[in-house]
Amino acid sequence: MIERSRPCTSYNGRKKRRLQAETIISAVNDHLPRSFQVETAFFRTAGEVCRVSFGTEAEPTINHPTFSTEDIERELAAKDHALMPDAAYLAYKGLSNGGCHMPSLHSVRTRRLIINESIKLHKLDRAKKGDGCRRNVIDLLHFIYQIPDIYEQINALPVQENGRRKLRVRFAGDGRATTKRTGTVMCVLALLDEKKKNASREYTVNLCNGKEDRAAFEATLIETLNELKILRKEGITFVDEDEKEVKCDVSLTMCADRKFLGMFLGVLAANAKYFCPYCYCTKEVIADFGVSSWEIKRSYADAKKLIDKPTGDERLGYVDLPLLDLPFDCVVPDTLHLFLRIMGKLVSQVTVWAVEQNRQADLEKEMARIGVPFSIKEEETKFTWSNLDGNDLERVLARLDLKNFLHDSASAGQGALPKAPIWHLKLSDLKALCRVHKVSSAGRSKAEFINRLCGVPRNEELERLLTKPCRHTVRPMVVDDIVRLWQEFRVLHYSLKCDVGEENYLDSKAFFAKAKKFGTLFVETTFEEDVTPYIHTLVYHVHQFLKIYGSLAQFSLQSVEKKNHMQTTVFHRMSGKGGHHSCYTKQCMEYENRQLYYRVHGLFYEPRKYKPRHHPEDNELVGPTLRDEEARQDEAAAAVLAQDPVANGDNDFNELNVA
Repeated sequence: MIERSRPCTSYNGRKKRRLQAETIISAVNDHLPRSFQVETAFFRTAGEVCRVSFGTEAEPTINHPTFSTEDIERELAAKDHALMPDAAYLAYKGLSNGGCHMPSLHSVRTRRLIINESIKLHKLDRAKKGDGCRRNVIDLLHFIYQIPDIYEQINALPVQENGRRKLRVRFAGDGRATTKRTGTVMCVLALLDEKKKNASREYTVNLCNGKEDRAAFEATLIETLNELKILRKEGITFVDEDEKEVKCDVSLTMCADRKFLGMFLGVLAANAKYFCPYCYCTKEVIADFGVSSWEIKRSYADAKKLIDKPTGDERLGYVDLPLLDLPFDCVVPDTLHLFLRIMGKLVSQVTVWAVEQNRQADLEKEMARIGVPFSIKEEETKFTWSNLDGNDLERVLARLDLKNFLHDSASAGQGALPKAPIWHLKLSDLKALCRVHKVSSAGRSKAEFINRLCGVPRNEELERLLTKPCRHTVRPMVVDDIVRLWQEFRVLHYSLKCDVGEENYLDSKAFFAKAKKFGTLFVETTFEEDVTPYIHTLVYHVHQFLKIYGSLAQFSLQSVEKKNHMQTTVFHRMSGKGGHHSCYTKQCMEYENRQLYYRVHGLFYEPRKYKPRHHPEDNELVGPTLRDEEARQDEAAAAVLAQDPVANGDNDFNELNVA
């Protein structure tokens, strides 16, 4: 080792130092051996000491575990099931225990790239930021035909007179807010003949960055819709293990929430005059349940004929042509959102009544008794309360005792007395009326505007709006009537969840009679303006689809909503989130390609089913559990249903203005 001396900037000094270094190195090299031979080396890795011997002729011997392709695929399946990113896998492999018993990250990545191509993915450049991806519908169906349970179910379908089987396929779509700034639109297919119904049985065919918008649909769904047209017209032919052809006709249906459905079918939103996607009912008669029936009248031909009319009334609610020429009786109502919106309206009504009777604490106590988190807050001039999800609403419908926090009242809010026509005006019309009479048009509730108009000088038109009663009136609130209304809806809801032949199932005729009874009781007990398009659909159109399809339990979009949640989780844990020029939609679709590959090859991870075990001493120590209480209440609800001889709103912002 040569110690550096004081820096010298002159050329002679640098030359002298170089000559000294060469002299010293030459002297050292003369005394070093000219050849080396390593015989044994020891390494410590993953907590173990490895000995490597080097012979004169033999190659170095290192004992590494070998992994087959199936081992690597099983490791990859477990990694995907746990949503483990590559960095976490590498960190786990580097632990002292068991690291050498896992395949290398390189081998896992290599196999993953191969599996990602099991179903070809097509990029959608017309999506927002070019971040869109789709699968060919025909390729997808051919691939999932290889899944053992689907293979058996399709081959077991009865053969029709034309020698072909009938394959029932449901197309669905939904949009979601993946992050605050990122929206995603998803379209999926499902085989209605599959016995299991869950999110893994929803097969994504189109996934795009963006929001639910008609222009975005037209730009990104063209190829998928053309493939669906061909599939519906020509059917599909599979090849079984014996290389025999299995020919199938395809019965295509569609299901979506009201927002997606309106944009897809080219009809106005639910707050328009012509609100219904099936018939030509208007908002003026939406609460008149004396009408015998509203048949499904809309069609692609009608839309083509009326779309060029000059006025909205002449177009009867059409704003665009449907994206797919599908009969409207194949567009089935979504039973999940049907329940959520109607049940949400019922809960909002009883919450308003509890606030008006100053029984908020009793309502919160009753909600706590049944295990539902719920709170009411007063903010300046309004009350706000918790939004409940589907599971909470199910529990509320089954177990909430209205008599524990409500009592009969001669005044049921604004609807207790005969309602004046002004209550049926839209908010936009009320604001315009306020501007005409030179009062403030700021606000968000009808009561606020009407209170202002009551204090201004009245002309003939305003006098008529404020004093002349409507044809329908509302009786004072009677709790027993509200309880009976909830019981009627409970019977309808439980019947929609049943298949044909089950205990609580209602056929189309019985369901229609029960639904009309519910609609009439709703108007008599509550308010006409609370009748929503979903209630109209429940009363007049659900029974028509029951007559066609027998049961609507298979048309619930609960699995689609779960699919939304799963893809959002994959976005946050298994994708680049769209950064560094990454395409998160492609990464999500590749993840689903791998899930399908695991099902085809029997690598799909099935979690163990644990059965809880209780010791006899548990009940003595802690008393009856919450599960025991829920079981008791379930039995009570079933007893209420058994006594029935037949069974043997769009408010996302919950508030009450108190100005």
